[in-house]
Formats: sequence, C-alpha cells, structure tokens
Amino acid sequence: MSITNYSEQVLTNLRRDLGILMLDGDNKLIQFESAFFLVDKALAKVKHYLSSYEFKTEEEEITFFKDLMSEFLKESVYFSELFNLESSKPPGPKKEIKRYFEGELKSIRSFLRNNQNLYNYLLLNKTNQDKVFFLRSSMTPIYKPNLFWQTLDTRFCTVYTLYFARIKGSLALSEFIDYQLKLLNGDEPEPSYKRKNPLHWTGKKVELVELVYALKQTGVINHGRADLKEIAHRMGSFLGMNLQDFYKTFSEISIRKKSRTAFLDTLRDRLTDYLEKGEALN
Repeated sequence: MSITNYSEQVLTNLRRDLGILMLDGDNKLIQFESAFFLVDKALAKVKHYLSSYEFKTEEEEITFFKDLMSEFLKESVYFSELFNLESSKPPGPKKEIKRYFEGELKSIRSFLRNNQNLYNYLLLNKTNQDKVFFLRSSMTPIYKPNLFWQTLDTRFCTVYTLYFARIKGSLALSEFIDYQLKLLNGDEPEPSYKRKNPLHWTGKKVELVELVYALKQTGVINHGRADLKEIAHRMGSFLGMNLQDFYKTFSEISIRKKSRTAFLDTLRDRLTDYLEKGEALN
C-alpha cells in the first residue's frame, strides 16, 4: 500500500476517534489532552510505516509531506495549543476571559503576519516551490534562523512541513477562539428550529449528521479548516434541526453493523440513477 493511501486511512480513523472523544464529559482539559495523545499515536503509526518506505516519485513525496504529514502535525499543534489555552484561561468574569482570548488571537495574527509569504503560499495553493519545500533531498533554505531546525529529524519531516503545520494549527485555533468570543459576546444566532425558516430538514437526524461529517472530512468548507462543531451548528441552524448532541448520533453511526455511510450511499445511488436516465439533461 502506498504511504499516501495508508496515511489517509490513519487520518480518517483519527478524525473519527477525535469526533467520538468529544462525547466524553465536559472537562475540556482531559478532552484536549486525550486528543493530543490520539494524534501522537496516529503519528507513530505513520512514522513506523514511513521508516521502511521508499517514495516512487517526487510527486508522491511532495504530496505526503505537504498535505498529509502537515495535517497530522497540524492536529498535534492544534490540540496542544488548545490544552495550553484552556489551562491558562482565567476563571472569570467574562470581561477577563474575553481579554484573555483577544490577547491570544492577537498573538496568532502576529505569527501569521510574520509568516505572511508562507501563509499566502498555503492559502493560494501555490506549487512552484514544492520541490524545494517538501523534498527531503533538497537543500531547503532556512526561512528564519531557528536553533530548532538543527535538531529536526528529516526522516519524517521537512522544515516547511512544520511551518505549514504550525500555520494550519494556528488558523484552526484562531477559529476556535473567534467562536468562543462570539459566545461570550452573545453574538451566536438563534437556531433556526426556534424561528421561521423556509427550508427544513425532513429526513432523519442521523442522515444529516452523516452528511456533516462527510463535509468535514472532505475539507470542502473553509479549505478544510472549519470546526466540526461549527459545521454541525450552521447546518442544523440553517435546516431547522437541533444537532447539539451530534457527537452521540455519530457514535451510533460508527458502530453500525451494516453500512456506516447508508445515507451517502443512497445519495450516490439516486444521483447515479438520475444521470443514467438522462433526466439531468432535461
């Protein structure tokens, strides 16, 4: 099996496990710490597989270090920073918590400004420097002097894999903090199931949850950086469905004995049937 396919499988399982983990209690510190160790375990699997693997092409190596390894490391950065954020958060009142979150958000924005060129490279999906940034054999120029790079284990990473991971993790953390500030400011919109809405989800709740997770895993919302809870909230709000306990619903999906993607399978079959009948051309 290629390292790409293997890593994608591990990443899919990791994200599933992270989703289920959020079911366990209200202690955020325990959740974030447990999530970090889940990521660490997944990384260990990928590193072990990589240690005896030879890339077939430069393109395969670039894809792995640019898109996959940086995604694992991004999750590591994200949950370690979430743990630090939560453990350092003042106990209250709201004014102090807001000031704390705003200060953290300011630090993240400062980091992104200091790495604006790489941030743009990531944001614009550029590829012109990929061979320099993501091939281990390349003479990678050091973007900024940093003693840490001298101890970098280049068997499993490149300098710019770490840069990309840090940028991705910072963006995810920024979205989390921004959402928390909205809650503190009372800016969260009232769910649509409590007000009039011309569009209503008339299927089963479990089907909408299945769709929410599929949208998250395919990375089609906010370039894959949208928080799962935010997607569920927005989808539920827009379609008049209360998805506050969507993690519990997903845990039921994950232990199905038959197809765990029953609704997505139905969507594919219905669309395929529609196209084959030629109705889409009318």
